[in-house]
Amino acid sequence: MPRSLDPEAILSVLQRIALPPTAPYHEWAVLDAIRGELERGGILTTTDSFGQVHARVAAGAAKRALIFAAHTDHPGFEVIEASGKTGRARVLGGFRQRVFPSDVAVTVHDDAGGASFAAILSEPVTDIEPLHNSTTVCRIRAEAALSVGQFAMLDLPAAEVAGDEVRMRAADDIAGCALIVSVLLALLDERTPHDVHALFTRAEETGLYGARLAAEDGLLPRDAYIVSVEASRALPGAEAGKGIVVRAGDFHNTFSNEAERYLRVARERLAERGIPTQRALLVGGTCEASSFVRLGWTATGIALPNVNYHNAGADGGFAPEIVRLGDLLSGISLGVEAALAAGEDADESWWPDVQVTPAAIRDRLKRGRPKG
Repeated sequence: MPRSLDPEAILSVLQRIALPPTAPYHEWAVLDAIRGELERGGILTTTDSFGQVHARVAAGAAKRALIFAAHTDHPGFEVIEASGKTGRARVLGGFRQRVFPSDVAVTVHDDAGGASFAAILSEPVTDIEPLHNSTTVCRIRAEAALSVGQFAMLDLPAAEVAGDEVRMRAADDIAGCALIVSVLLALLDERTPHDVHALFTRAEETGLYGARLAAEDGLLPRDAYIVSVEASRALPGAEAGKGIVVRAGDFHNTFSNEAERYLRVARERLAERGIPTQRALLVGGTCEASSFVRLGWTATGIALPNVNYHNAGADGGFAPEIVRLGDLLSGISLGVEAALAAGEDADESWWPDVQVTPAAIRDRLKRGRPKG
């Protein structure tokens, strides 16, 4: 059996991965943290030409491999003009707040390292840049000298635990990354056949770019099934606190029924153990499964219900994203069971009973209409 899930250990993994700053094109520190968690657990990693981290855990002769994919960026800001301690910063990714507060507190970071420092964003103006999924440029005033190419994150807790809630500046998709890391670690001692790959992508928020490059360049086994792992907008029928969501599709695409089969088998097995899960068509955004589906891959998805998705607070401004620890544990359990189901190419329990129409029914329907 897979090693048991220790909530405290899972939270520690999540908090260590959540601590470094990240934004589209500026994911290096988070990638380092993910690599460190995996290698500390004895899992080898590789890095592709785009800087994305890959890992694999396998045992026996699995009949089907799964690839769990999550992105390492979150909407942020990039300094595009600098003069001393002032300049302009462009939004990178999907911040679509109804109300942009007059002063937004952020922290400024540099890919080369060095101390971060505080800054304030103000005076937003509409400036559409489709290449970076950007609609806004702001004025930035900082406590230290700015440089073009630095990036900023909202000044919010990296991962603050309050009961079952985990309040994060970037649950999307750092929580998804922690989920995948935890699945791989949980499978390390498992001898039942399984073959699980992990891909930690870049620049999802600006255009699904990392996943698209992985698909276009064939950086993954072509016969494996993709499972996109997200922290997506909580919706009716996909509510926080009710378990991981098996994602039938997103805003733009429906996903593969065949790939989802293993997730449904996993749901059945978890239900027997009293572990809650959900299933829904999540139209609150577009996830990386769409990148693969559109290029002919077999893909599906799972999602953690995310309250305040993309930091959109109830007041229309910025707020921490919130995911539930119970949903995270549910998602890790689902990932482990799906990997084992794929390894044996399992079917749902009801399918053998309906796969072939009973001969008696076939014969009865072929008799034709009785003559009066």
